[in-house]
Amino acid sequence: VTALAMAPNTVPGYIICCTCCCLIMNIGLGFGFWAAGIFLRKAQAWEVPTAWRQTQCKVLVAGVSCTDEESRSTCGGYKAGQMPNQSVPVFLTEQIAVCPGTYWCAKEEEMCNCTGEITYSPELFDGYVYTVPAAEQAYKVRSDGLWKCGTDQMGLPYKVDPAPWHIKHCWCTPDGIQTILEPYGSQNLHKKECSESSNFDFEEANTRRLRRLAATQRARRLMQRIKERLDHASNRQLHDSRRRRTYRYTPWALVTVEDDALDYFSSSNNKPISCAYEYGVPQASGQFYHGDGPYSGGVWKAENVALKWGKDPVRPCWVRTQGESAGGYCSLALQVPGTLKEKTRDLLKTVSILFWSCLCCTIVMLILCGVFFGPAVLQLCQELRAHMATRSQQTEMENLLNVGQVQSNAPNAPR
Repeated sequence: VTALAMAPNTVPGYIICCTCCCLIMNIGLGFGFWAAGIFLRKAQAWEVPTAWRQTQCKVLVAGVSCTDEESRSTCGGYKAGQMPNQSVPVFLTEQIAVCPGTYWCAKEEEMCNCTGEITYSPELFDGYVYTVPAAEQAYKVRSDGLWKCGTDQMGLPYKVDPAPWHIKHCWCTPDGIQTILEPYGSQNLHKKECSESSNFDFEEANTRRLRRLAATQRARRLMQRIKERLDHASNRQLHDSRRRRTYRYTPWALVTVEDDALDYFSSSNNKPISCAYEYGVPQASGQFYHGDGPYSGGVWKAENVALKWGKDPVRPCWVRTQGESAGGYCSLALQVPGTLKEKTRDLLKTVSILFWSCLCCTIVMLILCGVFFGPAVLQLCQELRAHMATRSQQTEMENLLNVGQVQSNAPNAPR
């Protein structure tokens, strides 16, 4: 007991601390190794060469979306966005813009500076799918400057709350983006439906896990609603700096398909437009760009991807020709199919090296624990055994004395 309670600044104390740290790291790396293996199997099924066909795309707008991985809501800590002044607009990460160029401008009851269309919603993109249909007009208003977030076209608060117990935000689609969309028809941009079908195809390789994931997401949403109801009385903020956050960043690009080799839209006079991603599915990019908060982690790598697309807008792209997302250019990849698989293999290799290295350190620490604390533990066991034996003898003697006392106090039986 004395050895186990030694101060942390002694050698045994350091060994205990290191052993605990190694065990915790092993558990985390083990989960990471398992998750990376599952993701690799999905990537292998997703990037089958026969499921893709190369074509030519032109980037119209690019940007990076940011999502809080825990709550699937908007990232906090960034400033309100604005329309970029470039030939090919590129929305930087701090502007929190989603495809086709709709940026965050204010939290409910605050002032939104927007010249364009304002959408009132908890979020527009949760890192996997787009949550608001393009045809949804109930919570959209036209603005020519400052507008109070959460009010309708008459300037009055909305009669029906679009998402009770959730923090709502205002998102601005500026006139510049609507001008870019006009020649192609904004009604032809089915980003919500396409993101859902792309994610379905990506998860289809492991349907059992898809059902478990859906159940987990439903439970997570339920717990989030309960938590938000309990915290509703407190001051509602876009970002709580007291708790560590995990942000995931997804580079995106609004593109038009320049090559008419695929004839899905042969009856249309307009070139097809779609939201494209590095690997053709939104959730794949978010696996590699993470941060613990604003302006940290993989934010700059994700931003460089979008800047590269804006600098060289005409580029080869690959359209998926199999699955639910085959029709309508729903899954467009700006990286060669196979890149995601190789990148995931590299990640899995790195996690594997870290896991086995940490496991070796854990074994060494456990051996050292045995060397330092083995004699003390043996002595403790011997003392406990001797104490138990002494206690047993005392209990037996007390029982004998109690029996003798009862017999001596008992009355004589009648003759």
